Amino acid sequence: MPKLSPEIKVGIFVFIGIMILGYMSMRVGKFEFGRKRGYELHVYFDSAAGLAKDAAVQIAGVEVGRVKAIALDRSKAKVTLLIGHGIEIGRDVKAAVRTKGMLGDTYVELILGPQKMPLLKGGDQIVRTTAAVDVDRLLNQLSEIGEDVKKVSTSIAGAIGGEKGKRSLQIIVDNLRELTTALNRTVQDNNQNIKEMIANLTRFSRNLEEVIIAVKEITAKVNKGEGTIGKLVNKDDTIERLNDSLGSLKEISNKINKGEGTIGKLVNEDETVKNLNDTLTSINDYLQKQDTFRTFVDYRGEYLFDSEDVKSYLSLKIQPKEDKYYLLQIVDDPAGKTTTTTTEITETSPPSTNTIVEEKTEEDALKFSAQIAKRYYDLTLRGGIVESTGGFGLDYHFFKDRLIFSFDAFDFDSEKNPHLKFKTEFSPIRHLYLTGGFDDFISDEGDESVFFGAGIRFSDEDLKTLLSNVQVQ
Repeated sequence: MPKLSPEIKVGIFVFIGIMILGYMSMRVGKFEFGRKRGYELHVYFDSAAGLAKDAAVQIAGVEVGRVKAIALDRSKAKVTLLIGHGIEIGRDVKAAVRTKGMLGDTYVELILGPQKMPLLKGGDQIVRTTAAVDVDRLLNQLSEIGEDVKKVSTSIAGAIGGEKGKRSLQIIVDNLRELTTALNRTVQDNNQNIKEMIANLTRFSRNLEEVIIAVKEITAKVNKGEGTIGKLVNKDDTIERLNDSLGSLKEISNKINKGEGTIGKLVNEDETVKNLNDTLTSINDYLQKQDTFRTFVDYRGEYLFDSEDVKSYLSLKIQPKEDKYYLLQIVDDPAGKTTTTTTEITETSPPSTNTIVEEKTEEDALKFSAQIAKRYYDLTLRGGIVESTGGFGLDYHFFKDRLIFSFDAFDFDSEKNPHLKFKTEFSPIRHLYLTGGFDDFISDEGDESVFFGAGIRFSDEDLKTLLSNVQVQ
């Protein structure tokens, strides 16, 4: 066998490499010789950003065709799809432009409808479409949100930072520590009462066991015919008397069923039955309302960083329904309440009129609030008297009411800006919550202030428990 020269070997190796490279290129690029098989469908999108010719067309994640062409038609993107033979698509199909991940390829997804509709044919149009998600717009919005978060964190750092902020936070932490110590002491003081309750339950269970044993002994004696009841039950004449009594009861029940007598008319008349049903329904509704009626007592203290004062709130919340409540509140405002008095003095010689305006500020004035509130899902709307002036507010609830964002607006005076307040409440444990926010943040008199504080809240059931413990002691 003749040996191949090195040139021939190199040529054969290059030829084989070219064949492999061509095959891989056709596989990766999905290149096909000749005319592609399938049928065409047309779809119009408001935007086909990111979609390119020869992009994949998928149904349930499986490729069923390719994008044949993209053109502008009547201010919309007309996309021509080439669908493979054997793929049946109903007229209720929906087309959408999707992206694989944030930076993946863009493709067309066909979502088949649940109904059995007539099939689309070559040249038909897909009517139902879904708007594409604009990744650039989404990234811009995320960037704006990040900037807003950065501004808020900078504002909070500026408000809390410094020696003054550290001292204020230390005061709040010390107050919370004292409050926790007081609650712990209360629990320890009632520990003996709890032990006594458990001991009483143990004694009660023992007494109940003794009663059950005694009843069993009495039953055994009755079955044996011992005692008065045993003789009464086991004698034959007693059974005959019982049979006679049962017969009499049967005659009475027959008369009642026939509507005879007062009881028979009362039972068989529809109007009487209807009145009884209405009465029972009213009683049931009243009892249900009583079950949903709840009362809450709340105290909250807010430390104002700018004025270095504490603003206190004592609230009574009356809740007749789950979605409605009334709020009565007494507010101890360290800013006080300013009263303006205008006095006019008329002089005869020379004739003139002088006007004297006096402003009197009452320090640490007590104010009151009386509001009515209505809840719609996670949003609560309030309105009425807010700190002795007309106003309104709204609350939005998160995490089963453990986190609440609130906004209040009141004191709408034409000579100054209204009083606006933003507040956040967070309840880490039951009965206790933390609060913080910005009070009177558009004030034109320099009364705006960041605040932070804490509060304690008890329901009517908690108050009953506390009062019962006091009575026991």
